[in-house]
Amino acid sequence: MGKITVKDAQALKTSGVLSEAAITEMEDKGLVSKERKSTRRFMKTGDGKWVEVMLYFRGGKDTTLSKNQKLLLSDWTTIVEKYTTTRDTTNKTK
Repeated sequence: MGKITVKDAQALKTSGVLSEAAITEMEDKGLVSKERKSTRRFMKTGDGKWVEVMLYFRGGKDTTLSKNQKLLLSDWTTIVEKYTTTRDTTNKTK
């Protein structure tokens, strides 16, 4: 069984299908996905298309970040904020 989004869970609550207690129980059991906590950053390519800028450590799932990884992420964040922008992703340009 897959997870449902937070948005879908709230829609089910609003429509009366699920109660707040049911949603809380589903969240506790891991059946509702978590809300995105990071800001998505974008920049335009030479031909005018928007691309999302990201950094990740492949193979790093369920590991603890090292001191150097934390320093790299700090520097990365500074650079990304300097050269990119946040953008309304509901209006994607094709």
